[in-house]
Amino acid sequence: MRPAGDAAADRHPTISVELVEKIAKLAGYCCSRSIAGLRNQLQRNARDAGFGGFAGVARLPEIGFLSGRPTSEVLDQLRGKNNIIVSEPFTYKHKVKTGDTITLALGEALASFQIVDVFYDYASERGYVLMDRDVLLKYLPDETPTNLAVFVAPDAKAAEVRKEIQEVAAGHRILIFSDRDLRTEAVRIFDRTFAITYALEAVAVIGGGDGNCGRVDRAGDRPAAGTGIVAVSGASSRQIRKMILVEAGLLGLLANLAGFVLGYFLSLILVFVINKQSFGWTIRFHWPIAVLLGALTVVYAATVVSGLYPARVAVRLNPLEVIHEE
Repeated sequence: MRPAGDAAADRHPTISVELVEKIAKLAGYCCSRSIAGLRNQLQRNARDAGFGGFAGVARLPEIGFLSGRPTSEVLDQLRGKNNIIVSEPFTYKHKVKTGDTITLALGEALASFQIVDVFYDYASERGYVLMDRDVLLKYLPDETPTNLAVFVAPDAKAAEVRKEIQEVAAGHRILIFSDRDLRTEAVRIFDRTFAITYALEAVAVIGGGDGNCGRVDRAGDRPAAGTGIVAVSGASSRQIRKMILVEAGLLGLLANLAGFVLGYFLSLILVFVINKQSFGWTIRFHWPIAVLLGALTVVYAATVVSGLYPARVAVRLNPLEVIHEE
């Protein structure tokens, strides 16, 4: 949830505390996380940074940390202490890491906080600082949230909870987005962005198959001289066809191996270099087994199929005429 107004460097529309308290009393409510959009400064590097506090830290869902530690263990270090967790883009932007101490301007005070861990986050390139809400209110007792994330209880339905929130928020200029809505829209945008990539993949498969066909049958309408020699040596039509298809299959295996190796290193560059330089975050690396198997199968099948036409032509031509022409 967020206010309908547009945020600016010196203006952050807020959600009333009364509305937050009403939402917390709804059936199906599990817990929430409030974000306060403040204009803060690192003591050594005056820049804007997103800033927030936890509400009910013990009940928050699992968060992915770069250290791999469980959420409960990390959040235990926040309660009542000047400890914070920061998002990955924040560490990249401000050149800090776990264990470092930073100084934040909170209202009229300068307070030092130690970073106890770093969490994955893709919501903001500016980065977020998260602390125990009680600690936040100690420095900023009147701070109201600019964003509110509501987590639904396991036994409740998100659609019903959303309807209850809309009824409670009637009269407030609040925008509500479900996780499913955000995910669907993000996938739609990515699919549209990478539509040209999918087209290029199709062109690459088709072009590779055509190239393999030309390799197996380089003249386009007749087999290579080597095939003619094999035929003259006494090979049957079945053996010639099998030889050409095996060659096509071997080329397919070579293409799969080369593509797999090059794709692996390209993905590492994309995830840990390009993404980090462009957005400040990395994507958790995993092996998409289904996608890999599907892609490798399609490429291999395309190369084998591309050998069918040359094999068909090879068994029909006169091998003596082919050798004579060569």
